Amino acid sequence: MRRLSLSLAALLCLSACTVGTMHRTSAPAPQPFDLAGVFDCLRENRLALVSAHRGQANPERAENALSSFAETLRKGPILIEMDIARTADGALVLLHDSTLDRTTTGSGPVAQKSFAQLRRLHLKNPQGAQLEERIPSLDEALTWARRNGAMLQLDLKRGVPLADVVAAVRRAGVEHQVIIIAYNRADTEAAMRIAPDMMVSGSGRNAAETTAIIGKANPRLIVFTGLTQPDPRLIARLDAAGLEAVVATLGKPGERLDDRYMADGKGDEYADLAARGAALIASDRPVDAWRALKDADRDGTICLKGAAK
Repeated sequence: MRRLSLSLAALLCLSACTVGTMHRTSAPAPQPFDLAGVFDCLRENRLALVSAHRGQANPERAENALSSFAETLRKGPILIEMDIARTADGALVLLHDSTLDRTTTGSGPVAQKSFAQLRRLHLKNPQGAQLEERIPSLDEALTWARRNGAMLQLDLKRGVPLADVVAAVRRAGVEHQVIIIAYNRADTEAAMRIAPDMMVSGSGRNAAETTAIIGKANPRLIVFTGLTQPDPRLIARLDAAGLEAVVATLGKPGERLDDRYMADGKGDEYADLAARGAALIASDRPVDAWRALKDADRDGTICLKGAAK
């Protein structure tokens, strides 16, 4: 197993840093660490980390908002998944939808608005209430992540140039804190080519694409297995290739695995996922998922310290 260089101080910052009104901390930036080694540790010991879908501590909080990112990070050593969109003048911002209506005080397609126009808008929470917060730029989010030691999953929406995102990551100096999400073989291979020093979460649109992706056996590659319980045969193939599985428990309310798992208030099923080989669990209820992993001794935080059970 690779030895990791993440300091204990950085780990503590990752799990417990507090932030001010600008969602920043004066703590020093964490030292670079080897995410590939972290995932090796998770796979080899059947432990898991958790990722917060759209950065929310729970679905009641605003999505893709720095305040939600800060809240999530305060509650546990949880990765932040964020969505990246592109404005009419080429700026990169955090938004999930192709239109502004649901999550902001604006309306219409994001791609038809300039960055200056977007900055005049406010975010809304899931209940529709207007917040004081503005739409964050990608640069602001990456700076926040560097200052707070957060690990990020970057979900590029349609029309967002991968090269531009990679350039922003490099400017911010967070190459060792990000995972680039790709949804097909071509995008997965492009991410590995353009950003060979960064982690990539790859997935195939069909069995043939998935097989081709697994065949890369890239140590900086993790593989998304879907929104259902992972097939043990697929996990065995990933194990043989030295790759790790990402499983999503998020989705539509009432249908997602998150709701099924937490119906009894315990969430033992999250630990079962880790035991079966899920190294990263993407969740709409990340705090509940992390606590369930911790209660069952399946929490992968120990892999961030460079020591396994």
